[in-house]
Amino acid sequence: MWLWLDLFRILVAGLVLGLVVGKLVVLRPHYLERIRPRYWVPRARSMRRKEWVRLISIALWFTAATFAVATIVGVALSEAGVELYSEEEYPFIALERQYPLLLLVAVNVLPIFEEWIFRGIILEEVARRARSKWIGVGVSTIIFAAFHLSNPGTYPAFAIPLLGAGLLLGACYLKSGLAGAIITHNAYNTILVILRLWG
Repeated sequence: MWLWLDLFRILVAGLVLGLVVGKLVVLRPHYLERIRPRYWVPRARSMRRKEWVRLISIALWFTAATFAVATIVGVALSEAGVELYSEEEYPFIALERQYPLLLLVAVNVLPIFEEWIFRGIILEEVARRARSKWIGVGVSTIIFAAFHLSNPGTYPAFAIPLLGAGLLLGACYLKSGLAGAIITHNAYNTILVILRLWG
């Protein structure tokens, strides 16, 4: 029965998000362009060393801040006896145990699409409609945290550290664009996986 419930959670969350994002991409095709290599490769090649240093510095600062917030919140919840996920049911734990390199690849590919969807599309669309980038950050953060509850084995408290992370990723997006948010998210995930595997 739990398997069907997990499949239902994943299906509903994916379907709703897919329909919303799909409609936005159809209405505004420039969102789709931002994920294509022909959009970002020329921009990356034309960046000067100073621009790269700035981008990476901002991303690393936000990575450290995200890691600090997630750690503090995680420790506080743990000390309060609040569980975030089930070790037996959470899929990334199984990947970690059986296919650690596949896990490392997954946690670096998924954030590209997560940042494109939650910051590059949803944040932008909400900000445009509300005429406030910070309302865009807030709404996209709530949707980002709620979407992660569709992962099998997650408990409602799982969203709490993601709210802090989402706010920081949104702020990073405003400061350094989609590239900065992707680098931050990837760096955070990579550090987390390395610490779990070899820490």
